[in-house]
Amino acid sequence: MTVSKENRDNQSPSFPPKKKPKVTVVEVAEAAGVSVSAVSRAFNPDASISRPLREKVFKAAAALNYKPNRLARGIKSRSSLVGILMTDFNNPFYLPILSRFTSEIQNRSCHSLLIHVDGDMDIQEAVELVMEYNVDGLIITSASLPKELVDACRSQNTPAVIFGRDSSENSVTVVSCDNVLAGNMAADMLLDAGYTKPAFVAGPVGTSATIDRQRGFISRLMERGCNQWQVIEGGEFSYDAGYDATLRMFKSVERPDALFYADDIMACGGMDALRYDLGLRVPEDVGVMGVDDIRLANSRSYDLSTIRQPNEEMIQRTIDALFEHISDPQLPPQSITLPCEPVERGSTKKSK
Repeated sequence: MTVSKENRDNQSPSFPPKKKPKVTVVEVAEAAGVSVSAVSRAFNPDASISRPLREKVFKAAAALNYKPNRLARGIKSRSSLVGILMTDFNNPFYLPILSRFTSEIQNRSCHSLLIHVDGDMDIQEAVELVMEYNVDGLIITSASLPKELVDACRSQNTPAVIFGRDSSENSVTVVSCDNVLAGNMAADMLLDAGYTKPAFVAGPVGTSATIDRQRGFISRLMERGCNQWQVIEGGEFSYDAGYDATLRMFKSVERPDALFYADDIMACGGMDALRYDLGLRVPEDVGVMGVDDIRLANSRSYDLSTIRQPNEEMIQRTIDALFEHISDPQLPPQSITLPCEPVERGSTKKSK
């Protein structure tokens, strides 16, 4: 089942008139100046909350005419529904992973609820959906982890596991590859192939994967005595971001001789910019590397050297951890970091 926001702007009037949009718990939290979890506790007679705070929440709720979803709270035992929250649905890295997640969830006699957060739905609406659909557990693939989402899961006693990225939020289980190691491996492969002026093309600013891959890459370059390196912001994990960042980088005086992109789809965009806009040869003039090992990376068009994430094991460990937390809510959160491996293809020179 997929949940997204419907666009009813162009529909003709109908009778009876449409109901007013339901006030959400997020709106109540904003009006009261408290967290989502505080609103949930205020409406739960058994929850621990101070009287002044409860009254503050009730006052904001009354002003907004908010009605709590008592049915969802009453059937919290099991819904057999597992949520999968995605914010980067267009990235080809996630499509086969989504397929595997849904298959594994079905093998556990449960159903999946895809919550896609894009331009038509903000993260607050995603928080509301997690609460309204009363999922048994939630898999988060978002590049960033909003505090509102963590608060909502905690207030509903909903287990959550973050897939594919690290997190400083120690109340949530995390399954990821070693992104610092990925950066180390990329630096070693490029230097071993004879490149001397490498550059890193970053993904979304502030995301753990980008930060860790950059840190691993630059630190290893410096360990090995390479000081002619550069960094340029790509802004997002997309083909266009890699393409545009590459063109910007090659307008500078100091042109790199190798590019390590924060993920494969950026590397594909960058490689096309090098070959078709800049007239450069890959790998002779410029070496190109990515991270992930998506299916496109192994195509004849790109033949992309990359750092392969252990996706199969990461998916299985994510599912196992989530259902363990569902079975035993008292289990402490885990941080599961798995190794990655370098894959040498034709977009880089052969190691010497």
